[in-house]
Amino acid sequence: MTFNCRCSKGSSNTASRKGQVHLITTVNPYEMIVTARKSCFHIICGTSTHGNFLCIPNLGVATELACLNDTFWNLERLTMNNPDLSETDAISIIYALKALNSYISI
Repeated sequence: MTFNCRCSKGSSNTASRKGQVHLITTVNPYEMIVTARKSCFHIICGTSTHGNFLCIPNLGVATELACLNDTFWNLERLTMNNPDLSETDAISIIYALKALNSYISI
């Protein structure tokens, strides 16, 4: 599946780029590969008893998620808790999750 990322640079300058999501598993927890720009991420996301979560095992990243289409909150959590993850890559990941919102249920 292809998705679009939108990055705002100031009040009027918006950049857009495409990415790819390949769903590996179709049951909760969901496992996927997200590719955008020149980065590739192995992601696991799903629902636990305390809410939604996202893990990127090969980067040591784990965080809570709101609903998949809440790009503001999810971006804030992902960048706040993982300073080594670039904002550009975090934006790619949250837009991939938003694109999956119609296909998976967490």
